[in-house]
Amino acid sequence: MSPVCLTMLVPPQAQDRLIDFLCAPGAVPAEFSMHPVSARGPLVRMRRGDEQVQGYAQRTEVKLILERADCEALIAPLRALLAGVDGGYWITAVERFEPFGAAPLQAGDAA
Repeated sequence: MSPVCLTMLVPPQAQDRLIDFLCAPGAVPAEFSMHPVSARGPLVRMRRGDEQVQGYAQRTEVKLILERADCEALIAPLRALLAGVDGGYWITAVERFEPFGAAPLQAGDAA
């Protein structure tokens, strides 16, 4: 098992579309979380006047933990789903992924 973390930054307006995609029947099984964040950097364009004044943009950060192969297979559909959306992603290795107070989950276990 080689889990990775796929982190995405998307505008809040795109988060419902992303949730529907991640929770659709037959979707790649992944643990994920979503958080509102203040973002600045190369993946973020500050288009609104208030964002330019504040120096950061409001975005939703979505983190998925999944197998590397599943992650790579997910990139093309995500690009299509989020075409034209101001945001981006990065992938990092996960050294350990296990629950508190229980035996670690094995590949194929139901959550």
